[in-house]
Amino acid sequence: MPLIEFKNVTFTYLRKKTPAIKNINLSVDEGEFVVIIGPLGAGKSTLLRCLNGLVPHHFPGRLKGDVIVDGLNTKEHLITELAAHVGLVLDDPSIQIFGLSVEDDVAFGPINLGFELDEIERRMEYALKVLRLKGLEKRHPRELSGGQQQRVAIAGVLAMRPKIIALDEPISMLDPIGKSEVLTAIRELNREYGITCLISESGSDLEDVCSLATRVIIMDKGEILMDASPEEALSSGLTEKIGVGIPQVTELYLKLKERGIVNGVKPFVRVEDAAKTIRELITSGKLKVLAAKAEEEVEERKGRRIIKVRNLRFTYPTGVEALKGVDLDVYEGELVGLIGQNGSGKTTLSLNLVGVYKPTNEDAEIIVDDIDVVKSRPQDLIKHINYVFQNPDWQLFSANVEEEVSFALKMMDLPPDEIKARVQKVLSELGIEKYAKAQIVDLTRDLRTLVAIASILVLEPKVLIIDEPTGGLDRKGADELMSVLKRLCFEEGRTIIIITHDMKLVAENCSRVVVMRDGKIMLDGTPSYVFAHEKELTEAFLKPPQITQLSYRLSDLGIPETTLHVNEFLSLLVG
Repeated sequence: MPLIEFKNVTFTYLRKKTPAIKNINLSVDEGEFVVIIGPLGAGKSTLLRCLNGLVPHHFPGRLKGDVIVDGLNTKEHLITELAAHVGLVLDDPSIQIFGLSVEDDVAFGPINLGFELDEIERRMEYALKVLRLKGLEKRHPRELSGGQQQRVAIAGVLAMRPKIIALDEPISMLDPIGKSEVLTAIRELNREYGITCLISESGSDLEDVCSLATRVIIMDKGEILMDASPEEALSSGLTEKIGVGIPQVTELYLKLKERGIVNGVKPFVRVEDAAKTIRELITSGKLKVLAAKAEEEVEERKGRRIIKVRNLRFTYPTGVEALKGVDLDVYEGELVGLIGQNGSGKTTLSLNLVGVYKPTNEDAEIIVDDIDVVKSRPQDLIKHINYVFQNPDWQLFSANVEEEVSFALKMMDLPPDEIKARVQKVLSELGIEKYAKAQIVDLTRDLRTLVAIASILVLEPKVLIIDEPTGGLDRKGADELMSVLKRLCFEEGRTIIIITHDMKLVAENCSRVVVMRDGKIMLDGTPSYVFAHEKELTEAFLKPPQITQLSYRLSDLGIPETTLHVNEFLSLLVG
């Protein structure tokens, strides 16, 4: 008997006309590791919410059909009953964490399940260890970075060890190696205890989650389009058609297949599989590696220095030293990717740059657009430098989109005609003009993210810092947003700094990458320069894009470790 069954399930949220999921028939056996792929609005979150009774008991609406979980019909059992069978990790950790310390939050589930003290401590220690939360046990969760909070939320579910773990975009805020560690821990629980895992994914972490999957379900517009093995699903073309994309090594496989080189070979999903096959093809002579072209020395072109930081230190009132003497110069027209492990100081640095935080050492220097930030008020800086928070809900407060985006302009007493023109321009640029009158509370996470960006972009600051700009966006939405940001940088001369854990996004879009570790800048240079430093990146809990990882493994055969793109990799192979 299947552990999970959906029988002709259709669910429509209250006051909505279109079903979020429709005609779902699905069975999942005990011990499966299932990844549910689809763009935003595909119905993935709703499907997972059905498992522990959030749909329909917490989210009201009309539910047709039956959801059977471990023999229980979710219509007939309360969320509290189903919690012993299903652990659900939401995409926003801030609404799931409520303990006064990390260890309190992680222990909450096992305590309420009635375990003995020794067992509670064993489970808590295990979860804290695998999620790299050791040393943070006594910290209040609200003092942690977004990625660290996401770890706490996942740890709370892992400590309960339910029969079923359902995770809604669970690793979007984690650093790259953290993503692998968390997924590996979940896979170990899956293998060791037979825990059934379901993970939803909209594109940015496709490569990580699919590398561990035993089965992939593709959804769009509330329906299941395909249910197959990872290899079959990712090479079908469906994920590209719906805007989610495919792993870089799968893209490489498909292009090699077009050349007739990998016929009869299973599609690549994991770097290891790709490396093994391509090595065999090269050593057997079926593929030859061309000598890489020497990189032309390009004269370094820097515009006016717009940010100057010297000896910036910052210590929180709790005693946590977040910045340890940062020196940084940023120039006009640069698109900078600021990367680093969770808690490395990226957000703290950014909040110092915009004047929200002030350095805790007197000799620190922060100059932005020739203005001394240390001596200026944040409101005096908004036209020079501004910041978009990682969580859009932290900065949205107006009733509808148009009011939100125009609010600051009204506070600046700009003429009504100018306000209207600016608002229309930025909404059009971000593709959300049709939502101008929409209530913000009714918007999905991706639209709220775009509204938050619009509300700052409309001020036309010379420097814009965006914390996780593609958070909540699927791959298609992320690519469209990055096209707008690149145009602002490379055509209009704006300076943009993005904080992100999406290494592929950085490699494909940024002109410069700054790596932080433990409150200091560790690496700084072009994407090809930074991502070629495998040892240093590993120390910073980072890893390069999938195609660069493949290049590392084949560097002894002549593939340069600086390879960042699939077409660049292909250009080196003849066969």
